[in-house]
Amino acid sequence: MQWVLFFSDRQVREQLFSRVDSTRGLLLVTGVRHGTAMRPPEAREPFVTLERLHGDVLSQVLVADEGGTDGMWRDPLGDLADRLHPDNRDDAYAAATGYLLLRDGRPATVVRKQGTPFEDLWFLQEALSRLTPRIPAPDPAQRPGRRRAEPAPRAPPRPASSGAGARARPSWDDEATPPRGTRLPPPPPEPPRKDPWTVLGIAPGTPVEEARRVFRALIAQYHPDKVAHLAPEFHALAELRTREILEAWEAVERELSGG
Repeated sequence: MQWVLFFSDRQVREQLFSRVDSTRGLLLVTGVRHGTAMRPPEAREPFVTLERLHGDVLSQVLVADEGGTDGMWRDPLGDLADRLHPDNRDDAYAAATGYLLLRDGRPATVVRKQGTPFEDLWFLQEALSRLTPRIPAPDPAQRPGRRRAEPAPRAPPRPASSGAGARARPSWDDEATPPRGTRLPPPPPEPPRKDPWTVLGIAPGTPVEEARRVFRALIAQYHPDKVAHLAPEFHALAELRTREILEAWEAVERELSGG
């Protein structure tokens, strides 16, 4: 049995918790990336092979991160990991970023993501064979030799933002969900728009001709030619102030003319 949940769903956390709590036997929980041009998560490796070979023994919950703004601040896998390992940061980090295997809703082991789905499949089958005799161990001769699946990764320290101490960002499988904390933050909110009357320095309801005179005087005061002999930062400040005055006058003129 496979279920696919999506970050963009506001109830994704509750749905994930419900699946974990209600599924008996072995359950695989992991995150995948999901773009519009990607195959459905359940049609990708290693999930399709696990379902084909061991679907009678193993259930799967795939949590798909579409990378959109709707799910940007949701972290269902991290929330589940914190719930399962409230007192162990390393175990929680491993559970949130790898293949989490549970038995009857309780964590059994974590398999580290190796880099390719076919490497992941070998290590997943190895871990599952230790959890149930119904899944045979994979051929040792086919064991991928470039990385080890065990032990699960420890939570890394916060990387330096720049300079020699900065840690290079690891390369993650295109279909994997990156570790917690690696999502790009949303763009900063736009600053609140200033009151146009305050920008122009006039009281609401000022006659249009008087308001126009004030506007023209301000524009002349902050014209770029007035600061041409100053440092570049003053040019940028003059341009910013000019834009504010123009926007304010547009709003005031529209209000005074009844538009």
